[in-house]
Amino acid sequence: MPAAYDSLRALSRQTMKKLLDVQEWRKFLAFASRSFKLPFPAQVLAYAQRPDAAALMKSSDWEAVYGRPAKKGCHGVPVPEGRGKKLVYYYDIADTRETDESRPVLLWHVRPENQKGIGKALESYLGKLEDASGFAETLLAAARKTVACTLDDRLDDLAAHSPGSLLEELDSDNLLAAYRTMIENSVGYMLLSRCGLDPSPHFIDEDFYGLLDFNTPSTLTILGSAVTETAAMCLSVIAKAVRRMQAAPAEAERAPAVPKPALLQPVPEKRYTLQGGWELAVVGSDAESILYSFIDLPEQEPVPVSRKDFDQWLAAGFIQPAPAAIPA
Repeated sequence: MPAAYDSLRALSRQTMKKLLDVQEWRKFLAFASRSFKLPFPAQVLAYAQRPDAAALMKSSDWEAVYGRPAKKGCHGVPVPEGRGKKLVYYYDIADTRETDESRPVLLWHVRPENQKGIGKALESYLGKLEDASGFAETLLAAARKTVACTLDDRLDDLAAHSPGSLLEELDSDNLLAAYRTMIENSVGYMLLSRCGLDPSPHFIDEDFYGLLDFNTPSTLTILGSAVTETAAMCLSVIAKAVRRMQAAPAEAERAPAVPKPALLQPVPEKRYTLQGGWELAVVGSDAESILYSFIDLPEQEPVPVSRKDFDQWLAAGFIQPAPAAIPA
């Protein structure tokens, strides 16, 4: 394990150096838009090992959310977790297999008819956007507004780590400008790429030349984390909107629903958090079973599980009670 950990640390450093090339950064942004739930350091290693991955999750999440275990012989993408030398493994959908208990994998894709609904969802989340004249303009405006709301979160950290990098030569105003430009352009690029639009008409290499100033591992990590976390805020809104819209026609065509067994009586909703960041809600139960649904997948049917298995998930820390909401 120590040898594997050290090899991954070396691979991470090597990949971070490659990302200072503008073309490589743009390729990474397209990849990161498909794996936006992963933290930046994990994205870097996943990009180095599986740049073609369509959807990456931990094996435990694939099984819990979609009922898809990892294929025999697939080892996944190893990534260090936390400050220790523990490794976790992420699997692409191609590394998993269907079983009798598998549920549909909802890899969302934006269709032309979804664009208007996405715009409405983003404005509902962010407020009125400055330019919504077209779909690309809406996405770029959403990127700018989200960046404006989160820009200060890491600025002090960046200033503290700028010595030793080319950022050290900048005063506070120019540091802010360089940071803002790189985040805005990178987040905009990710949104366009994930929504199926070609970013090339909207960005040229010169738009990312500021990347070269983030030429130390610490400054690039601060930038990359800010970019991917900010983009994830918008992409989560977009994903939920697309899934709702694409599920609606299927619901309309579905035959009348068969009543659920009476033994699983509705209960007051109680939420839990999975290790991978997914949220589930218990919506029904009886003496032997629990019925739960995924908050991020409202179109998916609730899933039954035995109380014994559910209690084992809790005991193992695989799921944890979600913090209670703070009253408004």
